[in-house]
Amino acid sequence: MAAIGNLKAVLHYCQSGVNINAQNKMNGWTALHWATQRGHEPIVRALLMRGASKDIENKKGQTPVDLATKPEICALYGKEVVVNESSQQDQDSTKPTFIPAYLAQPDLSKLWSLPEGSTEDPKLNQEAFALSNPRLPPSTLVPKTGTSSLPQPSNVANSDSLATKDTYVAKEILVYGSSVTDDNLLGAIFASIEDTIEKTIHQIREEIDDVPEEFSLSRYNGSKVVPVNMKQLSRKTGDMFRGQDDAIVLIPKAK
Repeated sequence: MAAIGNLKAVLHYCQSGVNINAQNKMNGWTALHWATQRGHEPIVRALLMRGASKDIENKKGQTPVDLATKPEICALYGKEVVVNESSQQDQDSTKPTFIPAYLAQPDLSKLWSLPEGSTEDPKLNQEAFALSNPRLPPSTLVPKTGTSSLPQPSNVANSDSLATKDTYVAKEILVYGSSVTDDNLLGAIFASIEDTIEKTIHQIREEIDDVPEEFSLSRYNGSKVVPVNMKQLSRKTGDMFRGQDDAIVLIPKAK
């Protein structure tokens, strides 16, 4: 799950007490190795805040820090980003020579779903929202289940500002283009239920690739695609998208 970027599933497993530093028997990679190498910054932050070791070596002697190339992830490790020809060669050498089928052709139904048998946890939604939004201090929402491996900031915000972050309530919403099929799944966002639909649309444009330049918004309620009226854009996202199966459908406008 760390490899394919399923943040909520990673949080679920961490909360369930799995060994966060377990290594693959074949290559010695941990969840932190995979999340780092594939550039999943929110998952790297989640694992580090739960005490995942950044010093464990895989079968090639590489630590997660060695695999870090994305600037945001390098910053989490306190690693300097060097962009030159030799670093590109080093980056190529960190790529696994064999890519499993579940990574090359991931099952989209599992990419944003929770493990089978688990239940939806609002606290996980809230934490996933904070981890996915770098403007918020997610450490204020993470339960103290272990010693954080993240570098501690030199300036700590005052307690009043930290307390206000706990009021964020997030909802994961899948975003489809044209119709609700796996082929048209564009991604997922963690939207604040207090934000207006108009603000959520802006968030979609910022976070999701391949969004049509002009589109009308519809809501999929699990059985039907219901258009969202322009007059409803000022409504809160949580009012319109309250069902567990609710999804956003972007209907491209004809040019």
